[in-house]
Amino acid sequence: MKKTLFVFLLILAPVIVTHAQFARFGAKVGGGFTSVKGDDASSDFTNYLAGFHGGFIGSYEFVSKLAVQAELEYDQKGFTYDNYPLSPTEALVDDHRLHYLTLPLQLKLQKGGLFVLGGPYVGYLVAEGTKVRILDSATLEDPEPVELGKYPLHISDFERWDYGYTVGLGIELDNGFFMSFHNTGGFKSFSKELDQKNVVFKLSIGYLMRPVLP
Repeated sequence: MKKTLFVFLLILAPVIVTHAQFARFGAKVGGGFTSVKGDDASSDFTNYLAGFHGGFIGSYEFVSKLAVQAELEYDQKGFTYDNYPLSPTEALVDDHRLHYLTLPLQLKLQKGGLFVLGGPYVGYLVAEGTKVRILDSATLEDPEPVELGKYPLHISDFERWDYGYTVGLGIELDNGFFMSFHNTGGFKSFSKELDQKNVVFKLSIGYLMRPVLP
């Protein structure tokens, strides 16, 4: 069902654009909290990680108050290990940070200044900046746990492509400035070895210029 919806919206997009009544362009920036879900992502041993995002927006209204909106964003995703048991004697701590270029494609419904939107996204991993350490499990309760070394990770350990859903809501002022809240979830594990998928909650502010008539 998820893949069917994804393909349908990708096919629908060119048709929508050709019948657009007007186009709008803009940009947005913001922050949020990212996490992880999956069989190897227990909430007992992982926490949220603060992240940044920003990018450009293109919106095409083809029916009154209904539009398709595409975005090109830089997204920071990841999570924090919280004494994740690597082995009976070892635990992982600190940040697991991934950097993506993301392309969401969303349908947008607006009523007055309020709007809701949702659809699929595709992301490409451009860099990883993990700082994960390995600690001695027997010393976790100590004021200064014993560090056994760094957990070696490379961008080749991760899937380069990510895809999933994004849903959001927001408010837009008459001058084009807006604020929105989004939830994003991955359908595919970003790890090649483990079942770990991206989860994001983010708050954005941005601006959409006045309509450009075709």
